Amino acid sequence: MTYSPAAPLPPAAASGTLAPMQRPGFTFLVCPDPEMIKLRVERLLGESGEVFTREVFQGDEEIPAAFWRALTAPSLFAEPKALILRRADSLTEDFWPKLKGPLSGFSAHIWPMICLEKPFGKKGPTFPKALVSQPYYPVAEKRRWIWTSPGLTRRDMPPMLKDWAASASLTFAPGVLDALAAVLPEDMAMAGRELEKIEMAVLSRPQAAPGDGAAPPPGRITQAELSLLSFRPGMDAFAFLNAFAKRGAEAAVWREIFEQSLSPEDMIFKFLGLLRSDARQMWQIFSGEAEAVRLPPFVKSQKEAMARRLGVSGLTRLFDLALDAELGIKSGAKSPDQAMELLAAELFSLFSR
Repeated sequence: MTYSPAAPLPPAAASGTLAPMQRPGFTFLVCPDPEMIKLRVERLLGESGEVFTREVFQGDEEIPAAFWRALTAPSLFAEPKALILRRADSLTEDFWPKLKGPLSGFSAHIWPMICLEKPFGKKGPTFPKALVSQPYYPVAEKRRWIWTSPGLTRRDMPPMLKDWAASASLTFAPGVLDALAAVLPEDMAMAGRELEKIEMAVLSRPQAAPGDGAAPPPGRITQAELSLLSFRPGMDAFAFLNAFAKRGAEAAVWREIFEQSLSPEDMIFKFLGLLRSDARQMWQIFSGEAEAVRLPPFVKSQKEAMARRLGVSGLTRLFDLALDAELGIKSGAKSPDQAMELLAAELFSLFSR
């Protein structure tokens, strides 16, 4: 059987969108940030010029027969649908050859979108060997049907903020864009929540009286709005961990964390996110992927030493402790204070071994 993929992607229309029926036959989305994948899906569908329904399946669960029906058969009324497969990295090797037939031709009513959400390696994204060997993979490469992103980085912040501000009809006071780009968390979902607070604050601000030159213009983001941010770079989860390795510093670290928090519940969720981030970095370093972790050399050497000290079991325990604390609070089984005290006790136990 000759492999016959969809027609090449045409140039964009004058409006910046693609004419109906002129879009990729299928798309691979490669990014470790789930929120960025969601946003990219919405952008691609919006630019297609068609109205799509969405069917979402999870690759870390057993693929049901409904997935294969959705992939090969149009809906009852032949409405365009986007078939989105999340976390496809978790699939076994025998899955990828099964896509050869469904992806061998263009379907006017079905747009398969396959998401690979594994963290990037030292040389960039990695693809399952069984996928790369399939005939549809080089076609996707050649026609640029593969979108890759390492996630939200400091370098991406300014253009992302400019796009966000333009879409919300907001502007930045001098210096505010750079200041915001320097402190937003490098996680699209967390950054989005912070930006929502800023947008609401700016839009709900009382309008200045005519001729009041001291008040900011409508829609202008000023330094005052930056005080609303819950995320504080000074809250150093690694310093917190280091305190357990260097006895005597615990009180100072606890004081810093509580002083920078808005409330106990706000504090612990922010802290747990940072703790998981540090644990992931140490796991990457311990697993031989240190080049993928962008840190100052001194900080990276500290994390490497701690990763060696904890080993596989200790690093795994960090993830477990963070998850237990979060579930305890969200289920109501523990208050934020109780969850934090238990987390500290477990960390003392972990580092004392």
